[in-house]
Amino acid sequence: MNKRQIENVTVMVNDYDEAIKYYRESMGFRLVEDTPIGGVKRFVRMSPGEKGPCILLATPSKPQQKDFVGNQTGGGVFLFLHTDNFWRDYENLKAQGVEMTEAPRHEVYGTVVVFRDLYGNLWDLVQPPADVSKIEESDVAALPRLEVMSEKYAVHRLAAGCAVPEEVFAGDFFSVTATDEELSIVCSEKIAIKSDNTESDWRCIKVVGPLEFSMTGVLARLSQALADANVSIFAISTFDTDYLLVKSDKLGEAIEALVGSSYEFIS
Repeated sequence: MNKRQIENVTVMVNDYDEAIKYYRESMGFRLVEDTPIGGVKRFVRMSPGEKGPCILLATPSKPQQKDFVGNQTGGGVFLFLHTDNFWRDYENLKAQGVEMTEAPRHEVYGTVVVFRDLYGNLWDLVQPPADVSKIEESDVAALPRLEVMSEKYAVHRLAAGCAVPEEVFAGDFFSVTATDEELSIVCSEKIAIKSDNTESDWRCIKVVGPLEFSMTGVLARLSQALADANVSIFAISTFDTDYLLVKSDKLGEAIEALVGSSYEFIS
C-alpha cells in the first residue's frame, strides 16, 4: 500500500514574523517549525491542529512573486479550513477581527463561511454535516426555514389572576399564557416588569410560517435535534407558526445542530 499525503501548502507572505503573529493570534494556528535555511530565508510551517498538513510560509524571492501575495488563486477561495465546531471558530475569528466576506450558509457539504486573511487570501471555514447519507432530498425540501430574531427575551412568572402589565404590549414580540396556577409572560429583556420569578437571556428561533395545521412533527423534529445536542428549549406556538427560545450561550450550538439536521436559516 502506498502511503502518501500532502504535507505542506505554500502561502506567500510579505514578512515571516508578521505572518506568524497573524496566523497564531488571529486564526489560532500553532508554529510547527521555524528553521533558518540560509540568508534571510526560513522554513516556517504552521498548523491549525495537532497533526495534518501545514501551511508553509514563504516570502517572495523574485520580483514577480510579489504579485501573488494574497492572490495565489486569482481571487478564488485558496484554502479550506475544516472544523468540528463551526460556530466556536466563527465567533473566535470574528472576535480577532478576521474579515468575513459573507454570512454563514448551509451547503450540501456542510456549514460554511468565506473569510479573508491578512494578505487577502480567501479561506472557507467548513464544518461537514454529521451524516449526509441519512438525509433524503424530499425530507430536506419539506423542512421549514428558520430565522434568528434579533432581540433577547425574558420569561416571567406572575401569580394567577394578575393583570398583564401594560408595558408588555409595547413590544414587537410577546406571549401571554394564563392558567389557574400562573400567568406566564415572554417579552423583550428591555421591558422591565415586576414578577415573582424571571429567567432572562433567551434568544428566539422563529419557524418561518405560516404552517399548515395538517403538518405533523414540525416542533417534535426541531426539539429532537436540539435535545440530541443537549440544548434545552422554551417553546411557543401561535396560529401561524412556532418559536423556540434557547439560552443565549447555547444559540451557536442550537444553530449548528439544526443546520446539521438540514434546516436552513434565512438572514
